[in-house]
Formats: sequence, structure tokens, C-alpha cells
Amino acid sequence: MSEQPTSSAQRPAIVGHRGASAHAPENTLAAFRRGIEDGAQLLECDVHLSADGQVVVMHDETIDRTAAADSPLRTGAIGDLTRAELDTVLLEDGEKVPSLKELLEMTTVPVFIEVKIAAAAKAVAEQLRALPAGSPAAASTVISFDADALAEIRRTTDTPVSYLVEQVGEKELATARELGAAGIGPSVKGLSLRAAAAAREAGLAVNPWTINSPEQLDVALACGVATVTTDDPAWVQHELDVRGR
Repeated sequence: MSEQPTSSAQRPAIVGHRGASAHAPENTLAAFRRGIEDGAQLLECDVHLSADGQVVVMHDETIDRTAAADSPLRTGAIGDLTRAELDTVLLEDGEKVPSLKELLEMTTVPVFIEVKIAAAAKAVAEQLRALPAGSPAAASTVISFDADALAEIRRTTDTPVSYLVEQVGEKELATARELGAAGIGPSVKGLSLRAAAAAREAGLAVNPWTINSPEQLDVALACGVATVTTDDPAWVQHELDVRGR
């Protein structure tokens, strides 16, 4: 088995991790807009389900970490809060907690939608099926560490999926193949030439996370990845330009 990337000169697509979260509050419309402005060809967001079944864009299970000090509501689990209650939450810089619908309507690039809990997959699938054909959001991909969530997306939509893992091994590759996944997303800390080659041999795009240093970018490029997920799309764009990629 070859351990060399299939195309060392290929320029990977830049994915804005939670938007341009190095420069704006993560998972907010401001961060997503900044990501696009800074050169991201895709955005990445995290979604949970509110108490009343709405798809909410936030990484954590609770609002505790990201709620601003002056927020009227500063604590609570997303699954215990209604959309109306979440609308009262203030994030940093006066940003609000977005819905997935808001993001899909405003984006001009596809989105990597990370489903954090399997229970949210059905609602995410419903929104994906309702997207206008040909819209940027219609070219989105659902990603998750939860194979059941991805299986639900595969059963009910034509949306591609990418399986998130800490590192690529035989078990992870087998699960990705069973899901009919288009890609696999290892931590960059668990990425190697051998792992990347094995993923490609399995027909999977390699979509590592999260790349925020020159050393991590070196690893990603050496492995011939399809995408580079980063908190700072402008920095990655500059680095790729400098490196002639």
C-alpha cells in the first residue's frame, strides 16, 4: 500500500470551523459571514435540538460557555430550552444563537453540518430536503461522530455524509463504508500518511479537523487531504498561496 498522497499539488478546500471562529464568536452568523469573506469555500457548524424540536447552531450541549456575561439567560441545556428562550440568549459581541435554517438561508457556500446528537438528524434531514435545488446550501455535507445520525441522513436524503473520528483505523473505515460515506474526518493529531492512504483506497475523501498551526497544515498537505478545517480561513488561504498550492 502506497503511503504517498495521490496528488501533492492539489489545493484543498478551506472549511471555516464554526465560521471564522478565530475572529468572531463561534457558530454565529457574524462568524459565518467572516469565514466566507476570508476565503472559506465551505463552512462548518454544530447543531443540537431545542426542547421544541428546532435545530440550533451551537457546539456545546449547554449555553454556559458561550453566553455573554450580560446575557439575560446564561445557563441551561439546549435540549431543555425552547427556541423562544434561546432567542433571549446574548453571545459575545451582541450575537444571537442562530438556527440552522438561518445559516442555510444566508450562506453562499456549502456547509459541513455536524450533528451532535442522533435525535437531531431527522430534523436536519427535513431541512435539507426542503432546500431549493442548486442553492449553495443544497451542496452541503452532514458530518458526525454518531453513526446512527449519519445513517438517518443517508436513509432519508441524498445529502453526502462524512464520518468523524479521532483517528483512521480498520473499524472506522468499515463503519464509513457501511454508511456509504463520501469522506472520513479524523483529528489532525491522529492523521498519518498511512491512514490517509487507507482512507483514499476505501474511496473516502480525507477531511481532517482542526488545523490552526503551520505544523498541522504541513501534516494535512503531506497527506493529500480534500479539505482543511480551520478557525482562521484567511490564514490558511495565505499559507496555501505562499506554498504555491
